[in-house]
Amino acid sequence: MRHFSLILALAAPGAGQHLFPGRGERQVNRVWAVGLMLLVLLIVVAGGRGQTPTPAAPQIYVTEDRNHRLVRIDDMTGAGWITLGTQGGGANQFSFPAGIFVEATGRIYMADGGNNRIVRVDDMTGAGWTSFGTKGSSVNQFSFPAGVAVDGAGRIYVADYFNRRIVRMDDMTGAGWVTFGTEGSGVNQFGSPSGISLDAQSRIHVVDLYVNERLVRINEMSGAGWTTLSIGIRQLGLVALFALTLEAPFMWAGSAIDASGRIYVADYFTNRVVRIDDMSGVGRTSLGSTGAGVRQFRFPAGIAIDATSRIYVADALNNRIVRMDDIAGAGWTTLGAAGSGVHQFLRPSGIFVYQPRGAARNRSRHDFGGIPFIGGTAVPRVLARCRAGPP
Repeated sequence: MRHFSLILALAAPGAGQHLFPGRGERQVNRVWAVGLMLLVLLIVVAGGRGQTPTPAAPQIYVTEDRNHRLVRIDDMTGAGWITLGTQGGGANQFSFPAGIFVEATGRIYMADGGNNRIVRVDDMTGAGWTSFGTKGSSVNQFSFPAGVAVDGAGRIYVADYFNRRIVRMDDMTGAGWVTFGTEGSGVNQFGSPSGISLDAQSRIHVVDLYVNERLVRINEMSGAGWTTLSIGIRQLGLVALFALTLEAPFMWAGSAIDASGRIYVADYFTNRVVRIDDMSGVGRTSLGSTGAGVRQFRFPAGIAIDATSRIYVADALNNRIVRMDDIAGAGWTTLGAAGSGVHQFLRPSGIFVYQPRGAARNRSRHDFGGIPFIGGTAVPRVLARCRAGPP
């Protein structure tokens, strides 16, 4: 009220002045008019405080390792369908693309597995194309990079599948290159690192499913805090497993972490999605069986969570993506059929849900320009929804 009183005091007509001058005088007191405008402006600004605009709709990014491309859609109707990439090893080309991550600025990172490199583009036109990596096991080299994630400091984490290790680098020049892991089933070892994600404490989660049937978490790249949890259970016999390998000769699994810290894993061994409350395994819940119907999957690969905690799955061998409201499968919605056209997929693999920048953001809170989701909350520290696996 002090602000209103001050404006009224400055704008009110002085002694001998009249709001409406006599007949023949057409000029209204300018100070009074300016004061009224300032008062209206202040009321509008004050009245708008505390309001929370409806968030802009998230965008869904999908990699396809048989169409060798990236797809972006605006919703599960397939609206806004746009693709980037053809098969090859040059600019705007991919070979069995796997994990995907979109950072807060909207730049897109992909694990270009068959080309043994990480790719970054500014947008879906391919602008700002940057790639890093060659085939090998030395510094600045990968052997089928599968999962990719980026932390709040812009450092890039890679699940280096056939090198049985994870890699962290400061940027796309490879500066600050550091690796962790060797081949095996013990502590500080991996058999098939594929999905990689970061939680709110920047702890690193790695899906090590095909060989070791487990999820691994470490606190940092030294391996401190090494913790494992059994996830996959090979319920297939050797003959059935061999047949599956012929049909899908890549073995990956993606992971996602929601705002509550709950961990989601796409378990291709049992064609289900698994959710756990933490690395103790408490609260383990799963959904899915083998098939192409409702609440069924055939080789679920990538997994993502949006701001309303809806779950998205790249259902690879059903050539579709799935969205459901919760782990019970409510609100089951699918998009896709086998093919290379619009609204078609050939083995969708990685999936990521991203909140684009837009006027609908609530600027009274932290404004990050664009918001990658970890579940029900948008945060500056990014968490990955990645999958991975060799062709």
